[in-house]
Amino acid sequence: MDLRALCQSYRPALVRITVQTPMGDLSTGTAFHIGDGWLVTAAHVLRDGVVQEVVSEYASVALTVQSVIFNKDDRIDLALMKTDLDLSHYLHMTTIHGSPKGFVQTDHIEIGGHLDDWLGDELVLSKVLLMGYPPVPFSQLAVLLASEGEVNAVVDKYSGPHPHFIISCSARGGFSGGPVLSEYGFLLGVLVESLVMDGKDEETGYSSAISIEPLLVMLHDNGIYPGKNRQVVEALIAGIDNGFGKPSWRMRRMWFIEKSILKIRILIRRHKRM
Repeated sequence: MDLRALCQSYRPALVRITVQTPMGDLSTGTAFHIGDGWLVTAAHVLRDGVVQEVVSEYASVALTVQSVIFNKDDRIDLALMKTDLDLSHYLHMTTIHGSPKGFVQTDHIEIGGHLDDWLGDELVLSKVLLMGYPPVPFSQLAVLLASEGEVNAVVDKYSGPHPHFIISCSARGGFSGGPVLSEYGFLLGVLVESLVMDGKDEETGYSSAISIEPLLVMLHDNGIYPGKNRQVVEALIAGIDNGFGKPSWRMRRMWFIEKSILKIRILIRRHKRM
């Protein structure tokens, strides 16, 4: 999918989070909608201060946060927020004119189906789109920024589990919690940090996005099956019963791998025909 079309399609699903730090300063982070009012963000965005406001990109609507769920493993920098976000008016009462080719009118970001065990170098040098709310000097208002980049590497960090995508987009505060979208039209990962050494500025580091397997597991563990992403989450418990009333993890992984490879191959063929 063209990155401009990707940006326009998923823009309404973006949400800005403003928190007040212990020093009294205001800090901005990013979240995004995956369906039924559920938002995904980086856990440190919420833990670094007191939430002041959560505002939808669409119509700048202030949202009410009903609950927050952090990952059970503190090393996994992910959090879920249940809000009253409802984009049904945008979906059913809004007509979009002049949209780019490939545009899809949607209220949520589609989660990918790639699991950790499948990830190799196949996605290296593929294009990505990062969206978020880093502060812009001299801007009167917070604005949504879109940054084009590419996957430079897939790394396993010694400081925590699950692969991380290293992307070429500039690492800036405010992008934390933002979606990293594959050029093939799905959520590749969640921007969680800038990898730096010796206390250097985060802008000099590598932008790092955690892959989506821990997000899928987190949703399943909490019984959350949001909107049209329900099928992807439910696939975690698909497969042959292992005799103890629970589906086999091996079968779940094999199902995901097969579906992910098939989906990406189809998207690549479509992209080449365009």
